[in-house]
Amino acid sequence: MGKSRRGSKEFSREQELKHENQKLKRENGRLRKELARLDLDSFNQVKEAIEESYQDEDAQEGRVIIEKLKKEWACKESNCTGFLEIFTYNRAGETWYYRICSNSPGCKNRTRAQKYCSDVKGPIRENGESKI
Repeated sequence: MGKSRRGSKEFSREQELKHENQKLKRENGRLRKELARLDLDSFNQVKEAIEESYQDEDAQEGRVIIEKLKKEWACKESNCTGFLEIFTYNRAGETWYYRICSNSPGCKNRTRAQKYCSDVKGPIRENGESKI
């Protein structure tokens, strides 16, 4: 090998990588020891608590979306506090839908029937029962 142009205090790239590798191995060993010392019962309790908080957040987010849809599809009839739900049915081998008030049979408000596609948004009612 030829003579290095670097000063005596500077490391070559290979030496830097070796030192970095040694540090990573030491850190890996230290982390393995910490994992071995962990109390698995407390870990499971923490994990369950985190999962419950995520479920609560997801449920809250779902409620917010449903309330937004209910406000968007509020029934426009006078003295009606319901909202229009999507009612799907089969006709001539295709899926069709119309929107009907959630207060039916008290409120007779509904829309015309149209072909159903995945782009249709709103609260869904199937087989005469509300999903919300």
